[in-house]
Order: sequence, then C-alpha cells, then structure tokens
Amino acid sequence: MASNTFFYLLYKMKNNIVLLVLLFIAIVACQQSNVSIDTFDKVSEITVYDSIYSDEEDALGVITDIEIWGDVLVAKHMRDEYSFSFISVANGKLIQRWGKRGEGRDEFLDFGSGFTIKDSLLVFVEQMKKSINYASIQDILNARSIINIVKENYPYNVDFRPMRFCFLDNQKVAVGAFKEGRLGVLDSNNNIVDCYYDYPFNCGKVEGLYRGSVFQCDIKSNKKHDMFAISTYVSDVFEIFQVSDDGIHRIFVSPFRNEPKIWEKGGRFAIDYDNCIAGLMKMAVSDDLICFTYSSLSYTEAAAKDITSKEILCFNWKGEKVKKYILPFPISNFCVDEHYIYGVRYFDDKTVIYRFGLS
Repeated sequence: MASNTFFYLLYKMKNNIVLLVLLFIAIVACQQSNVSIDTFDKVSEITVYDSIYSDEEDALGVITDIEIWGDVLVAKHMRDEYSFSFISVANGKLIQRWGKRGEGRDEFLDFGSGFTIKDSLLVFVEQMKKSINYASIQDILNARSIINIVKENYPYNVDFRPMRFCFLDNQKVAVGAFKEGRLGVLDSNNNIVDCYYDYPFNCGKVEGLYRGSVFQCDIKSNKKHDMFAISTYVSDVFEIFQVSDDGIHRIFVSPFRNEPKIWEKGGRFAIDYDNCIAGLMKMAVSDDLICFTYSSLSYTEAAAKDITSKEILCFNWKGEKVKKYILPFPISNFCVDEHYIYGVRYFDDKTVIYRFGLS
C-alpha cells in the first residue's frame, strides 16, 4: 500500500513539473511577443559622422532608393532628367548620371519600383513593357556611347502582377499582387513557380489580388546566403526566407504588435493611415544585417515629417536583434555595407548624403 502511494505521489509531481515547464514557456513566449520591435538591449547614439556628398552645385531629384556598390553609391531619383546617379564615396564627387525616359537608344518608358545591383549590373524593371533590364555599371561609369544592356520579359497576367523583384542565383522572387499568397517566383527561364505563403497577419475581408494592392511591401535579398527579407509597410512586420534545393522556406516572422489596419467603403479597402504606425519604413540589407528606419508615430504623423527617422533598427539574418542606432538627425533613405550606414538628408534645398560608422 505504501509503495502504491509513493508511486502515485511521484506521478502527480511529474505531471505538475510538466505543467510548470509548459506554463513557463507560455509566459516567456507571451512576454517576447509583447516586447516592442524597437526595444533593443544594445543601443548606440551616433555623434561622429562624415558628409559624403551634397548636390549644392548640381541639384538632383528626390532620392527614392539608394544602394552601395564597392565605393560607389547608386541613387534612384524621381522628378529628375536622369533616373540614376553614381557618386564616389572616396572623393564625394558625382561620377555619372544616367537613365532617361523616352523611346530612343538607352532610353526607357519607366524605371519601375526600386532597383537592385546584381554582380556588376544595375537591374531595374520597365513596368510598361513588362521587362527586366540589366545594365553594365562599368559601361555607365565609363560613359560609353553604347551601354551593354540585356533585356528579358517577365510574365504578367490577371493572376500574377509582380511589382518589386529580388534576384537570387537561379530564381527571381517578387512582391506584388497575386491570386494566391504573397510571393511571385520565377525560375531561371522566367516560368512561374508555385510558392504559396500567406500573409503573416489577418487580412480580414481583403482577398486575392487585392491583398497585394492594399498590403504593400518591400523585398531585399542576401545573395551570399540565398536569403531574402520582406517588410510590410505601415506595420512592424517583417519576414525572412531561405532558398534551398527543395524550395523556399519562411524561417522567421517578427513578433509584431502593429499589423496594418484598413477601412472599407463601398466594398473597397484602403490602409487606415491615421490608425497605423509608420513602423518599419525604409529597408536596407548587407551580408550580415537587415536594417530599417523606424517610427512609432502614426503614418499620418510621420508623413507630416516627410517619412524621416533618427532610429535605425538592425537585425541579423536569423531575425535576432543586433543593435539600434540613434542618428544625430532624421534621414529619409539609407543603405548599409559591412562598416557604414549611408543616410540621405534634405535641408536648405539641398540633398546631403552622410556616412555613419557601424560600431
């Protein structure tokens, strides 16, 4: 009888321990999900910086995207005669401007949303022609009379409407509007590849293609490790994907607290900018980091400040928080490499690009 009682008590204790462990895990998970995305253990206030370039002598249009290629900054502009400018980091000089709209040689009807650099090629989409253009950066920098440009068409139909691409070794991955899921994937021959990943938040009544139109996002790739990241505008949501021989796998979703909010009118949907945070705004990546400008203001409030921010949130490619940088002044756009943040600031009718050290 005593033996039976002993084993019964042991059994009860074992069950209680299991329950306590499960409760502890649940509490930790709950606490982690309640931690704001901009709460970091490591925070660095930057006070030392360099001015790399100013367009005081040759005014440029608004910079919508910027990337670093070796010691050359490549900027994309709107409302400008040329769509791209190339700036030397070493001497702060404007090396070249390129990319005119038109139908002549080396002219394009449009330059799409964003751009990327693949090896030594400037890659951008001509949406009106549904083509991807690969232009030699060296030819552009050397001002050659004929620029080596390779063009290829991509599929676009009622169910498949890519907007922004990232480029990996054997695949192109796009965000845009798709009948199913949030990714559009093309193989090396530009054939559509099935890849279904839904949005990581509740889309409510918004369905199908309309999801991509309402919940817009950005995409950047890490070609060294065959990975890419997607950030959803007006939210604190970002995702990391790994590309392998057996397909594309989502390996991380940020523990978000602020998903995009929408309003409905007459069966049509739009983002409720007054009740959404600006959140993760511009995204920049390097081989080691995924970085964002961030604002906890509503999008409407942030828009009144020209969508600028002093906060740069940096994560590694596992989604782990690395460091938050506080800049001495707000910037509107930026890119990163292994050593620096390059930030764009507008003031006194000038565009100035600054360099901040990653310490």
